[in-house]
Amino acid sequence: MQIPWRAAPRAALSSPLTLLVSVVTALLLSFVVAAAVLHSAASGSAAIAYQQDQLCTEALHPSLESTVGVPHEYVAQGVRELTDAMPGERMLIGMYTREKRADFGGAQTYAKFGYRPGAMDHLTVLQGGGKDGLWVPQSIAVTTDLRLGERGMGGRLPPVTAVYADVIDPLPEWWCSERHFVVPNVLDRDELASAVVWMPSAESFYDLPPEVAGPTDVTVRFPADVPRTVDEAQALLTEGTARIAPIADGFNRTISPLVLPVENARQTVVNVRSAVLPLTLISLLIGLAGVATVTAQWAQRRRPELRLLWVRGAGPLALGGRGVLELGLPLVVGGALGLGAARLLLPAYAPSELLPPGTVTTAALAVVVVVVALSLVVTFATAALRTHREFQVAGRGNRLRAVLTALPWELATAAIAVWAWNRVEHSGLATMTKIGGLPRIDAAALAFPLLVVLTAALLTARLTKWALAASHRVSLWSKPAAQLAIRRLAAGAGPVTGVLLVGVLAVGTMAVGTAVAGSQKTALEVKSGMYTGANTYAQIGPDVTELPEPLRGNSTIVGFVKQYDRTALVVDPKTFRDGAFPVDIDPALLDEPLRVGSAPRRQVQLPGLPPLEPTAWVPSFPKLGTSGWVVPVDRISDRDDVGSWYVWSSKPLREVTEALSAAGVKMSRNADEKEKAVQGLPFLTIQWTFGFVTALGAVLAVVASIALLLAVEVRRRQNALSGAFSARMGLGPAAMLRSHLLELGAVAAGAVLVGLAASAVSSGVTVPKLDPAPRLTPTPEVPDLLPLLLTTAVGGVLVVLGAAWIAVRSVRSAKIGELIRG
Repeated sequence: MQIPWRAAPRAALSSPLTLLVSVVTALLLSFVVAAAVLHSAASGSAAIAYQQDQLCTEALHPSLESTVGVPHEYVAQGVRELTDAMPGERMLIGMYTREKRADFGGAQTYAKFGYRPGAMDHLTVLQGGGKDGLWVPQSIAVTTDLRLGERGMGGRLPPVTAVYADVIDPLPEWWCSERHFVVPNVLDRDELASAVVWMPSAESFYDLPPEVAGPTDVTVRFPADVPRTVDEAQALLTEGTARIAPIADGFNRTISPLVLPVENARQTVVNVRSAVLPLTLISLLIGLAGVATVTAQWAQRRRPELRLLWVRGAGPLALGGRGVLELGLPLVVGGALGLGAARLLLPAYAPSELLPPGTVTTAALAVVVVVVALSLVVTFATAALRTHREFQVAGRGNRLRAVLTALPWELATAAIAVWAWNRVEHSGLATMTKIGGLPRIDAAALAFPLLVVLTAALLTARLTKWALAASHRVSLWSKPAAQLAIRRLAAGAGPVTGVLLVGVLAVGTMAVGTAVAGSQKTALEVKSGMYTGANTYAQIGPDVTELPEPLRGNSTIVGFVKQYDRTALVVDPKTFRDGAFPVDIDPALLDEPLRVGSAPRRQVQLPGLPPLEPTAWVPSFPKLGTSGWVVPVDRISDRDDVGSWYVWSSKPLREVTEALSAAGVKMSRNADEKEKAVQGLPFLTIQWTFGFVTALGAVLAVVASIALLLAVEVRRRQNALSGAFSARMGLGPAAMLRSHLLELGAVAAGAVLVGLAASAVSSGVTVPKLDPAPRLTPTPEVPDLLPLLLTTAVGGVLVVLGAAWIAVRSVRSAKIGELIRG
């Protein structure tokens, strides 16, 4: 017999709810698959973007620097040879003399001269501004009684036409590659330090008097567009390396700082993909089970028609094809919508919106395989097996299903979880030898908390099934609402355990993902602050004892002493808490010497400090971590004997350096912010991984909610019939509503409580172990999950109320005569 091909799709319209559920199921299934592909690819772009924020973008392209000082008379010839060797290339050549005594029409001072095309366009003019003469830094102008228009070196230098503000940290991108040449290290006693006097042209630089010329440093940079993806970064490295390869004489080939970031980004993609794969597969199996459930419900609704076709000669394969004809189009539509939703919502769940070329195509192919192939195969197989069992082997039962149900799957997942825990303890997250390096991340280790949640979900489902099987012994007829709720749960034991299983997985994975991702974010913030000591630091000289007005109330001056592996801080108790990273320390303790952490309990003598044998102790301290000493500044006899002095501040670095510069405070090149002091990619890799876990948990929560609503809708006739008879026997509308709320609320509450409990246990033991930088304090801690708990509870209440309203409405609108005849 031939299936009525033309009538099948049109017949599907008679069950709009089944079509809607099919579309939503395929949409969620497609979303999970596509999102996994897009998220792992986007993590590479996010890794590149993050690491570039830590680097000098002007130096990303491989570049050239002279190996030794080039004799000044050969600089012009060398520049011409460079331009001839690479015609048409975008090059930015910088030339810098060494410090020599010079005059600009007044007192002599040490200065160095330089030329870089466009330099005057990236400086802040304080006086003058003509580009046809010398531009002198303010630090030189204030010491030489400089006047505009003067010609130095006996009239052999161009006239001074501008005084500009010294270039200070943090450097703009255009200057960052030249930091060593344009920012003097004024606190280095073994080095002459001067800002650059800029020449108006390359020719004027070549014609410098011999007295101020001498050895010249040459840098060759290649401006390039900043790469945004791993592929673009790799292409920049490959092309740039080939571009400078022919240039060898007199130059060092400066390796691009992108080499390690590209390697780290590729490893990040592998780490994230391998970490999200297990949960993606579990979600895929749940989604395919949902497709099978929808097909089974379709077969139940279509049973009279399918039986008629069976009697007229259609076999199980033909009827399975009929299921594909009716449900195939909604599944395909849902798959397409899921792919579009995954791409559209990429900013909401992925760490970056930038995708390498071909990523969307790969995601589309994955969706085609899962939705068009697996979903349709599952639909065909479920419909065929269902009709085979209904019409051919009725009464024999389903032995395979009984065997699969009886197998103790929770024991298997528990064993895998024990194995994963062993990986967490011993090899799950390799300890780094360098702060900020990218550790080896073991997917099995990251899967441990999810395996705990899965085991709890399977165990809960099995215990619930046993409890419902034994519920006929419960007699609560004095409370009919509760008794009827128990009986309805027992009658729908299969759907109930399925909803409970998915619900526990949803709540548990959301809680685990939120806990681990939040802990990594906080750990990076706190570890960075403890490592640097403050939000911002800048090294100053020992003669600075008072802070400039803009830094008062938000900064402090700290001395640092290091001898071998022993370190100490000199602090000002009055201002320390203003600028240091916030820590829970009694302010009164800062008035006396402190021993920190594991520092030995004996007298210690460090350079520039009095003998130390403090009785007060604190477990940790900014900058010192868990070992060292703290000394009040009033115990210091000579500030010059202290190794180095810093300004610690809670303000951004630019505001700090500008305030110090305006006050005439000399700074070294040792200045930075905590955001760049510690490489955060290892933390972010774990954070991005579990951020996706949270997104999958949200998808599973939607699946659980739909499954609960669908279970109520499928049992509409049974609920309506039992509810109508209960109403005839005196059960009021309020009691009926309470009964359904108890029934559905028990399922939702069980899922929420078990999911949160499993996640709390697994996250509590896992979070401290997932520490990418164990040498830095403190250890990661589980964040406050109260917002997630409240959100989950509110969502569960809304779903239960909606399902209960559907159930009660079906009872109140039922016509008992038609129900009895049906």
